[in-house]
Amino acid sequence: MSDKRDAYYSRSWKLLSHDKGWWKVLLVMGIADFVPVAGALGTFGYRLEWARLTAWGVDSYPKQKNVRVGECIKSGWRGFVGFLGWAVVWAIVYGGINRLANGNDTVRLLLDIATLFVGVLYLVVALRATVYQNFKAAYQVNRVWDMVKADFGGFAKIVGIGFLIGLIFGVILFVLGLAIFMPVLVNLFFGIGGMTSSSDLIVRMPEILSALSGVFPAIALLCYAASLAKNFEELIVTTAVGLWMRNFDVPHWGASKDPLPATAALPEPTKPQDPTQPPADGPATTPQPGPDGSDGPTIL
Repeated sequence: MSDKRDAYYSRSWKLLSHDKGWWKVLLVMGIADFVPVAGALGTFGYRLEWARLTAWGVDSYPKQKNVRVGECIKSGWRGFVGFLGWAVVWAIVYGGINRLANGNDTVRLLLDIATLFVGVLYLVVALRATVYQNFKAAYQVNRVWDMVKADFGGFAKIVGIGFLIGLIFGVILFVLGLAIFMPVLVNLFFGIGGMTSSSDLIVRMPEILSALSGVFPAIALLCYAASLAKNFEELIVTTAVGLWMRNFDVPHWGASKDPLPATAALPEPTKPQDPTQPPADGPATTPQPGPDGSDGPTIL
């Protein structure tokens, strides 16, 4: 597999930043995440729908106008249901192993590392559910295992990308948090430390509350910055998963339980007809139902 093909971060970044004003998408998603339930599902579905086109082989870019919010929420819900069962199983496995190891630090570290891989696996199964427009496709364990087994190296690289981006933004946000809170904490420490009775605390309470309220706007901005960082990471990683899944010849997938197309050497995929556009010589088509009567992947 070529280095160019493995460059998941650079290719994802190129797609994300291709259109002028791409950063506006991040600003909107950063705000949307504060909307309970619907906001998180909407941004998740938006990422999955973009990655779905990427997996099909279409070099598309984040849509800035005429975004169908309802469809994004629906897609986000489908993806959530798609990985929910996997998350429950992993929670049971994690808790069971951790308990058997009696909280051993080494075992916990290994479990935390494994959790990074499982997090990307959630995106793989959610995207598979999005490709088929059916959450049940996420639970074809054999097909998911076929992809991971065929290109575990690429899968691991995506895990590394997500970890490094999260680490960089985590350090930046930590430093910003210290810059915001440290002066207030120092003042509170010395102020409260000098009190000798509860009456002193009551007298100083307005001053303490004033100091705390003064950082509320900065806290709100820090939370928004954290939301922007999270959405940037998730856009890059989800698109990288779409690029990785593209290697398995998505346009020629059959029913969700059918074996993957022969991709032993993972040859460079040919670019299929853009699923958002009808072919020049006739109306748009979708794959025919598989032998078991189930539909093939959807390109709506």
